[in-house]
Amino acid sequence: MQLDQRDTAAPKAASVEVDAQGIARVRICAGGPLNIIGSSTALALGALLRDLAKNDSVRVVVIMGTGQKTFVGGADLKELARLRPATARHFIGILHEMCEAARDLPVPSICVVPGWCIGVGLELAASCDIRIASDDARFVMPEVKIGIPSVIQGALLSRLIGEGRARWLMLTGEAIDSAKAEVWGLVTEVVPKAQLDAAADRLARSLADMSASGMRAQKRVLRTSEAPHLDGSMRHSIEIFGAAYESSDPERFMSAFLTRQKTH
Repeated sequence: MQLDQRDTAAPKAASVEVDAQGIARVRICAGGPLNIIGSSTALALGALLRDLAKNDSVRVVVIMGTGQKTFVGGADLKELARLRPATARHFIGILHEMCEAARDLPVPSICVVPGWCIGVGLELAASCDIRIASDDARFVMPEVKIGIPSVIQGALLSRLIGEGRARWLMLTGEAIDSAKAEVWGLVTEVVPKAQLDAAADRLARSLADMSASGMRAQKRVLRTSEAPHLDGSMRHSIEIFGAAYESSDPERFMSAFLTRQKTH
């Protein structure tokens, strides 16, 4: 079943189909071939996920991008470069709400990661229950290299892969490959790229075959058992992100990065 995108508040941002088994496949389709996420895309995707959460016929949500180069290529750098402290808090709050909408889904969520998973893409992936990656996937939190902190899911990443590894990702801004991501526990399964969609579909169908009420009860247990400090620490990180724009570094580093892109 193809949902009317006007009803999901996500025209041009994402498409969603719910099949007869109750598997909702959400495909991010904004931001060009790299699936770059700006504030309008984040707003629309968050609204779409909230709508799916209200649909009792949905039993599993699969989140993916368009194309095979990336899951999400990060936040819109041109939009980031224009931010100031107040607008930065608003921008990161919108991205936070998108991730929270994924976290709050009352059914299992699967993130499908081909190629690169960058910045907010990794935060969105970390907000899902299960992550399946292709063997050429790469994961990176590069924000520190452009003068801003990695926020939103910093606390959640620590819970997934451990404090030391999360600190390494966010302080170095360096990428890890799919093999290391699996060893670290960031992804649950790595498969050849040609088999990625089939692996995600197989898992989704297995989950959808289980008791709908039992699975929703299990999700409530998992969501409520998360460390109480997570929600507060993510809200606090929004303030830190806004304060980062009180320095000239974000504009300076992002302008230099965008200039290098134009010359290559």
